[in-house]
Amino acid sequence: MTQQPLFPIVNGKYKMDREPIVRIGVVLAEDRKKTVELAFPEGEEYLVHSGDRQVRIQGGMEGACRVEAAEGGLTLRSAQNEALCSGSSLTVGPAGEGAAPQPGDGIRVENIVAGRGFHWRKEITQTLTGALEFHAVEGFVVMVNRLPLEEYLIGVITGEMSGECPEEFMKAQAVAARSWLLAQVEEKHAHDPFDWCNDDCCQRYQGSGGWSARAVKAIADCRGEVLITPSKHYCDARYSKSCGGVAEDAESVWGEPMEGLVPILDAPEGSDAARFYPVTEENLREYLEGEWIKDTDIFCSPAVVPEETITKYLGRVDEQSKYFRWEKVLTQASLQESLVERAGLTDLARVIDLHPVKRGASGRLNKLEVEYETKGGERKKALLKSEYDIRAGLSAQFLYSGAFILEVVKRDGEGNLESVKLLGGGWGHGAGLCQIGALGMALKGYSYQDIVTHYYTGVRLERIYG
Repeated sequence: MTQQPLFPIVNGKYKMDREPIVRIGVVLAEDRKKTVELAFPEGEEYLVHSGDRQVRIQGGMEGACRVEAAEGGLTLRSAQNEALCSGSSLTVGPAGEGAAPQPGDGIRVENIVAGRGFHWRKEITQTLTGALEFHAVEGFVVMVNRLPLEEYLIGVITGEMSGECPEEFMKAQAVAARSWLLAQVEEKHAHDPFDWCNDDCCQRYQGSGGWSARAVKAIADCRGEVLITPSKHYCDARYSKSCGGVAEDAESVWGEPMEGLVPILDAPEGSDAARFYPVTEENLREYLEGEWIKDTDIFCSPAVVPEETITKYLGRVDEQSKYFRWEKVLTQASLQESLVERAGLTDLARVIDLHPVKRGASGRLNKLEVEYETKGGERKKALLKSEYDIRAGLSAQFLYSGAFILEVVKRDGEGNLESVKLLGGGWGHGAGLCQIGALGMALKGYSYQDIVTHYYTGVRLERIYG
């Protein structure tokens, strides 16, 4: 479902007279937080607004507070448990304009959820610049960070990846993130008191704690630049961690075409890897396991971005694992549990077999048939109809991608699966910018303009505000 963007292009005019302010959900109702702990920085002064009431807070040791959800709304309490103010909503912001924020500046907030809905879910500490809004929703605290778009983007590029990445990569990531946000094609949070969330559902935003000087400079260097499609719209510039060698078609992932997001080979022009474009059932095994991988020029490959060095470039909540090629074994028991709980096959008693039906250009499955026996002994077939459903349905740990070969490890005496091994490639849906591929391009000396026009076909760069 789509909605009108908050910052629309009207009659082909996309220029803005000022930088937008964005509202990012950081603590959500689904996090079920009754209390949010805040620590205000030494020497800084903040104002708390609740209706007509205003409270002044001095940072430092006396600036530790908490917002509690209680019957009838919210209460802000001091470290000594004194009720400072109450209301259905609260807003906390700096008392004055102050200087431009620096790495680590802002209010420290504990136990912020990262990785909602994924097996790597964890809680981390973040420091947040700008203003914080608090709302009582269903008896829980919802916290919204309100701040300028460019400030937000520094927290995105250092949340999605690391502040140690090359500047040209960070500029490319910023242009994609800015374009995606302004396009706002998906109506993900229409009923929430914010426009976008801070997690993989939208874009990872983790405040100023991961900022680096080069990240701040990268954002300044590409300030206000977005991708415009041939039809004069903001590009819905989606991205993922690793395409695995071929970037996927948007239609194969989400069921509808999107301007700019078409299949491409993630390699320089004239690459020998072009023989795998597109990836098919016939060439998939060689694509995933062949000796050519050792010295390929594919941008997201370990030959370009060595796996022993990749850790310093990843975001702090990313799993430290293999991104280009991977293996995973699924047992009969784990398949049963996941398909019942996550694919809705509630009548499933035993998996008989798994049959690939349809793949996209990157080799990612977008249709997979599950043959199974019901609890009543009937043989049935069910179709997992999207790349996401396949990744979620086969594993409680959410598969790294849909580009994999199924190899039976063991069958029982009646021919039913006991376990199956997946030989896979890439991490994420694979459409649009490939983060590790873009990193590889930057390490090889490509400019951010080269990078974004490599991953988004037919787009042009435009600066929409200064």
